[in-house]
Amino acid sequence: MDYRTLVNEDNDGAEIPDQSLSPFMQFDTEEDLNNSEKQSQWSHQKDLDDFFVRVYQYHQQHGFFCIILSEIFGLVQFIFIVSFTILIVQCIDYPVLFRSTPSARNITHKIHFDEIIQSPQQCLSHMHLLTTSCIILSIIYWLYRLSRALYNLISYYNIRAFYIQALDIKPNDLSNMTWHEVQQRLLLAQRTHHLCIHKLNLTELDIHNRLLRFKNYEVAMVNKGILPPRIRLPILGDIISFTTGFKFNLRLVLFWGPYAPFDERWHLRQEYKVHSQRQKLAKRLSTFILLYGLANLLLSPFIFIWQVLNLFYGYTELVRREPGVLGSRRWSNYGRLYLR
Repeated sequence: MDYRTLVNEDNDGAEIPDQSLSPFMQFDTEEDLNNSEKQSQWSHQKDLDDFFVRVYQYHQQHGFFCIILSEIFGLVQFIFIVSFTILIVQCIDYPVLFRSTPSARNITHKIHFDEIIQSPQQCLSHMHLLTTSCIILSIIYWLYRLSRALYNLISYYNIRAFYIQALDIKPNDLSNMTWHEVQQRLLLAQRTHHLCIHKLNLTELDIHNRLLRFKNYEVAMVNKGILPPRIRLPILGDIISFTTGFKFNLRLVLFWGPYAPFDERWHLRQEYKVHSQRQKLAKRLSTFILLYGLANLLLSPFIFIWQVLNLFYGYTELVRREPGVLGSRRWSNYGRLYLR
């Protein structure tokens, strides 16, 4: 079978392959599709990449209610980490706890928990500027996560309806189905609901290309040497540094930022295809990369504190139960992309 990639939805007027040479029926416009069959509420998804990714994640995360619980527990966990850390740092009277003051040395009975916990007024009275800044940033970040959680819940609720109505998969049956079975029903749903407007039938390759488009971009950029994961140190020489934070910043610069070369559908912006504009765009992108670097430098103390807290709360209990986890190893981010 001759596999063909999905036609770019932004390239209006692109040449359509001859139907006699392709096993798939092609449609030039949405009007042609409407004349062929009546559309459903799932017809012509504007962003197939995001739609297929959410369909896949809905299956991998075991349904809508598991996703809800995951989002809620994530928000509650963040509140607990910040609140408990503030309690330990600001609201405990350590001189009384360790009997380091003359008045505390005179205490003969066992110190109780309520004796070392300060009142909210006392906690706020000697709160440091760094602690206040961390609290403000934590509130802003939590509100951002809350907005993202609400958006995801609305999106996954629609995916739940798609599973029930279009794929005929009830929530109770989802855990007993493999992704291959879901994918086969997704291919059948294309014939009825026309998720993609340019093709009557989809293949597994079409879906996989959509799911892995972003990952394939990263793999290609690493293999072509476009991404700079190497840092030259005075004594050690060139070392590979491809941390999770560095990876996040690369995605922000190339895909998510306001002046990213790629748009929200992972397509290269038209202005970057004009040869005469390349120097200007490269200079502009270089300026914003510098600004991103300065922002990372300013936020580095808070990022470091959060990484330490996340490591402490995430692995303390695990290390206590299984000390051997300290010797465990895993593939690095660079190794996952380079050897993929």
